Amino acid sequence: MTNNDEINNYAIRMINSSGDLAAYLSSLRGKGIQKIAIDLEGDQGQINYRYSISIIQCFDGIEPVIIDVLKAGNSDSLKEFLTCDDIVKVMFSSENDIYMTQNVLGCTIKPLRDIAVAQKLLGMKINITEYIGVNKEEKHSFQRANWLKRPISRDLVQYAVNDVLSLLRIESELDSALKEKNLLTKYEQINAGTSSKNFRVNQYLVYKDKFPGYRKLSSEKKELSRVLWIFREMLGEHYNCPVSYLLTKKSMADIVSRGGDILVH
Repeated sequence: MTNNDEINNYAIRMINSSGDLAAYLSSLRGKGIQKIAIDLEGDQGQINYRYSISIIQCFDGIEPVIIDVLKAGNSDSLKEFLTCDDIVKVMFSSENDIYMTQNVLGCTIKPLRDIAVAQKLLGMKINITEYIGVNKEEKHSFQRANWLKRPISRDLVQYAVNDVLSLLRIESELDSALKEKNLLTKYEQINAGTSSKNFRVNQYLVYKDKFPGYRKLSSEKKELSRVLWIFREMLGEHYNCPVSYLLTKKSMADIVSRGGDILVH
């Protein structure tokens, strides 16, 4: 378990440019680092229409680092950092993070070691909050914070760093348990599959899965649902605001259930 006292024992380095990021990656290789714990924070349509990655927090077992993606930008150095084969990325429940990197940065995260995958294979409860000393409600509160605001508050920085300080130790312990049960190969295969999975989405075309009750609608109402969904996405993109601010899914479902009368009148 980690806590603020442990966090305070580390000097947290902030990386604010692609040049500094390239130097950081070079230093990891110079130190012979083969595994690094990472996590990321950002906005997934809660503040702006376009998804954003705010920071990537890292821990190599020696030094905690925060990469300010908003300042450093979507550079070749960032993509190399996330995809270089010589440094394994240790994460917890990585699918949503890879969804974000694919849709925001245009790259995946690899090679991957996902603690949640290891816990599932070992028949354990999929959990991280008990390891890092943060209750679920507090964690959710931090995750919903405005990570796009600068400067980043000290509380958010400490939360971000705390999220990665224990990952290398936890993964190492689980790795040993997987070896004992001859599950290591399966673990590696699942992680490789997650990294190579295509999470890219076109928000204009996800109405079939996300519009309430779409598959049970008549052909006419399906077409209305499609047009309404795309109209909402166009408005959200134009004004760069969350689409739920414009029309909730329930409101759209009500419009469709009335056959579009609300739009006509």
